Amino acid sequence: MSNAPLTVIAITTAKPGKEAALGAAQEKLVTETLAEDGCLRYELHQSLDDSRVRIFVETWQSKAQWRAHMDSAAMQRFQASGVGDYFADFALHRLIKVAG
Repeated sequence: MSNAPLTVIAITTAKPGKEAALGAAQEKLVTETLAEDGCLRYELHQSLDDSRVRIFVETWQSKAQWRAHMDSAAMQRFQASGVGDYFADFALHRLIKVAG
């Protein structure tokens, strides 16, 4: 397995009326994730065209550290908080190997 940095793009869409609740949970996740080992970048952006769409841009030191994040306590708390009911669809993940 490569130890090259990994960038992840995750696109989420909130159900109508759930934008604020999902956004608050996502912002808390950002704060917690930034402290995780291997996290180089973890940003949350909102679409200018559709306020329900938010996009995570993440960069991790390695794919292994991203996988550890996906099993982290912060992700477990996020999922256990009931946010699954706020999504209009599942997150679309794109894994991008950073050149270098």
